[in-house]
Amino acid sequence: MMRGADWYASIGTEKSKGTKIFSLVGKVNNTGLVEVPMGISLKELVYDIGGGIIGGKELKAVQSGGPSGGMIPKELMDLPVDYERLAEAGSIMGSGGLMSWMRPIAWWT
Repeated sequence: MMRGADWYASIGTEKSKGTKIFSLVGKVNNTGLVEVPMGISLKELVYDIGGGIIGGKELKAVQSGGPSGGMIPKELMDLPVDYERLAEAGSIMGSGGLMSWMRPIAWWT
């Protein structure tokens, strides 16, 4: 707020300006609320900020947008996190929930 709207708009992507607060949960070493610039990759969120998967296990997918969101497979971990790119991947930003999964997406079968 002290730096103004132009400064805030200089952060992020062309269409998704500023920052986003995420609730980083699941099987990551560092869980909690994080504020990151729009456009950060899923990989940076999970590995750099989240500290990677507990026990060094393999990531299978992340779920963004809470229960209404979608599952994003590990093959898309370089995806920039913004409203447009998440929608293209079949997910949503929602309220900023990001959960990491170690099991296959259809773990109940």
